[in-house]
Amino acid sequence: FFFYDKGDFFWTYMGTVRTPRPAVEASLDGAELSVRGLQSDFYLLQEVDSFSRRSYYVYQIDSLRDRRPDYQAHFTKNFKNNRVPIPIFQPWDHYGYVRSGLLSMSRFEAESAQRLALPGKLSWPTRLFQLDRCVLRQSYTTSWGDELVVYNVHLSAYDDGSKKAAEMAWLKQQLLEDEAAGRKVVVGGDWNQVPPGFDYARFTPMLADEFFQLEISFDFMPDGWKWVYDPATPTNRKTKSPYSPTGSPTTLIDFFLVGPGLKIDKVQTLDQQFQFSDHQPVRLEITFQ
Repeated sequence: FFFYDKGDFFWTYMGTVRTPRPAVEASLDGAELSVRGLQSDFYLLQEVDSFSRRSYYVYQIDSLRDRRPDYQAHFTKNFKNNRVPIPIFQPWDHYGYVRSGLLSMSRFEAESAQRLALPGKLSWPTRLFQLDRCVLRQSYTTSWGDELVVYNVHLSAYDDGSKKAAEMAWLKQQLLEDEAAGRKVVVGGDWNQVPPGFDYARFTPMLADEFFQLEISFDFMPDGWKWVYDPATPTNRKTKSPYSPTGSPTTLIDFFLVGPGLKIDKVQTLDQQFQFSDHQPVRLEITFQ
């Protein structure tokens, strides 16, 4: 469960703020299995805890890096709070201390790695306890001289859409600047919205009234940019109840945006039946043109 799906700022169902430790450990084992079992040049992970009450203060960064010890890793925080005091009316069951963020690992050595803050603020007091959204941007120079830029993103959730719109506008400007400079660009992660033209309730139309996801507009990026996803498999489920293939709302909010000069060879969502997370990994294969 995620308590925000089960309640709100003031209260929630007992036992949903902090998942029992065996379930947390099983989720981390699943993430490690995915990193170890899926051979990739790059891994883009979100919601990796460095030291948080919710994950029993396990340093998940090292747990994941140990599965690819020869890979370069960069981590940046987007959630840092000494005590998240929500749900407000359940002081005995607060979210508590949290340190979490984005982790990118690569088989290649990055020339630069940057934390770039995303714009916009949630209303007070919610913004005191929510994530400080950012992207992790890494640049690489290929052996033939092309520059590749890889973005790890995790955009806003639980907003009215205005903050996400500001984040998207900022991201678009950043990406077009990279393109204008001759760089090849790949953006991947949790967008918390569906790609252009995608029906958010495609996988569970009978449950469409139970949730909603914003949709990126068709004309958001100019010609040559490609939204890349696997339309056959959901990447995210809602967590109001234990997972059921027919009883849990599922959607697709994890995907890639690929700039000009890169050819899409394959994209596939690994269907793990949400055993380890409320998200599922997506694998992309590209070649330079």
